[in-house]
Amino acid sequence: MGSPSWVLGGVAAAAAASQPRPVNLRQLLAGGDGVETTAAAATSGFLAVELGLMSQRSRQADSICSRQLGRDASRAFVTGDYSEAGLVDDVNGLSSSEILTLHNWLSFYEKNYVFVGRLIGRFYGKDGLPTSELTQVEAMVTKGMEANEQEQREKQRFPPCNAEWSSAKGSRLWCSQKSGGVHRDWIGVPRKLYKPGAKEPHCVCVRTTGPPSDQQDNPRHSNRGDLDNPNLEEYTGCPPLAVTCFFPL
Repeated sequence: MGSPSWVLGGVAAAAAASQPRPVNLRQLLAGGDGVETTAAAATSGFLAVELGLMSQRSRQADSICSRQLGRDASRAFVTGDYSEAGLVDDVNGLSSSEILTLHNWLSFYEKNYVFVGRLIGRFYGKDGLPTSELTQVEAMVTKGMEANEQEQREKQRFPPCNAEWSSAKGSRLWCSQKSGGVHRDWIGVPRKLYKPGAKEPHCVCVRTTGPPSDQQDNPRHSNRGDLDNPNLEEYTGCPPLAVTCFFPL
């Protein structure tokens, strides 16, 4: 049997992923079938058909839909800016985490939508081969994945505190074996964690016994867990080893 094909805007599009088909989006849309590309499609070469995320959103307003037709609106997929200035394929200046968002949506489209071909434009040439800009985006995806893995490791080491506030009692910060959504065999105590580049510290739960997380094999540790980490600070008015800190109004 040959490769399956679908009629899109009056154009039959082969969906053989092994031989990606370069697609001119404006020509594809000339048949009158309203199909929008998405950021996930543009940054991966995966041109989806039917209702993608962007097409669902664009149908909320006819003006957005009409402006989006026949163009790659990669940047808007992340920023939510559907103005004329925002509906562009230029992803320069986006953070690694934002680029990673595009990659994550790509996975969704690959699993749930029909592959039509590689979109000719910023990320793929007329020959269907990747451009240097796509190579740069892929490098940012890798960087974003590495940063995400580091963030998850940091979260395991310093899980976020539980927190609540009321006009009657003020604030309460506390730790549990499930606080921050991190299941563990220790509870920890609240501390302020200062992260490089962050404007404000945030509350994390800190292990109080055993070796420091970065010195697990050190037999001469002080049995204070991560309490001596230089990026941590105690909460004023809260006992150093208290599991719960109260801050009345």
